[in-house]
Amino acid sequence: MAAEENKQSSQMKFTKTDTEYNMKSVRFLLLTITAMFIAIGLLMIILGNSVYAHYHSFTFFYEHRVGSYVTPSALCVFVGLALLIVSVFGFFGSLKRSTCLVNIYAVILTLVFIFKLVIVCMAFTMDAETLINSFDIPVWNFEDPEVQAEVDYLQSSLGCCGSNDYTDYIGADFPSNRSTVVASKLVNGDLISIILPASCCLNQNEQFCSRMWSTGCKRALANVMVQNAIVIGVLGVSVMFINLLGIIFALLLARSIRKMKSEKAMMVWKIKEQMIMARQAEEEQKKEQPDHVYITPPATSLA
Repeated sequence: MAAEENKQSSQMKFTKTDTEYNMKSVRFLLLTITAMFIAIGLLMIILGNSVYAHYHSFTFFYEHRVGSYVTPSALCVFVGLALLIVSVFGFFGSLKRSTCLVNIYAVILTLVFIFKLVIVCMAFTMDAETLINSFDIPVWNFEDPEVQAEVDYLQSSLGCCGSNDYTDYIGADFPSNRSTVVASKLVNGDLISIILPASCCLNQNEQFCSRMWSTGCKRALANVMVQNAIVIGVLGVSVMFINLLGIIFALLLARSIRKMKSEKAMMVWKIKEQMIMARQAEEEQKKEQPDHVYITPPATSLA
């Protein structure tokens, strides 16, 4: 019987060690992925800020139509911050072996995964032709110096001229304080001279513009936004793959923690059961032993 108990005890110890080994492996993988989430979150924040800084000066032309916050760059920064916050649950849940925290981590990662999917779909479905119809360049608003300064900056930065093209300036009456140049172009078969803002010319110091930008600013701005959205979309797909691995390992770790706790509780219960059975067996053994009565023989005297 003692040999059988030792055999059961050794089997229980082997099962416990195997479960803990699996849990430690999954926990190590989850901590590695969580560390990657921190790095990716920082990368997404930096990328979103850099994309926003690249054309944040142009929000004047589209934020009243598209919205100043519903942009891939803003969503990229938001997801990066969310990853940094969510990673706290992953670290503490893994280190403390908390099933609750690990499950919360998996649920939040699932929500972040869905949110990233929306961002990726927005990024890859962003079309230049649709964006062109979403904003307008007020090139004829000569009364507002701030608007004209924004238009000049847009034209010189993106290498564009006019809202649709340079013909938007035909017949324009520029104020005296506006820096202008003269350019000759064929319009409907006729060679005409057009007065353009100096920002439409490659060399803004010339009085007569020999080389001018031919692309309209609406198309140039839309192309910049589409290019930046594609970069964010490619990064989003990569992050979604790692995010999916994080969800899988978080669920596996929660399952391993529950299994280990259940096995520990089962071992404690079996040990208590064996102790009770051993105590009962000892009491029964004492009851089965006969009571021995020793009678001392009387002392005899010899006369």
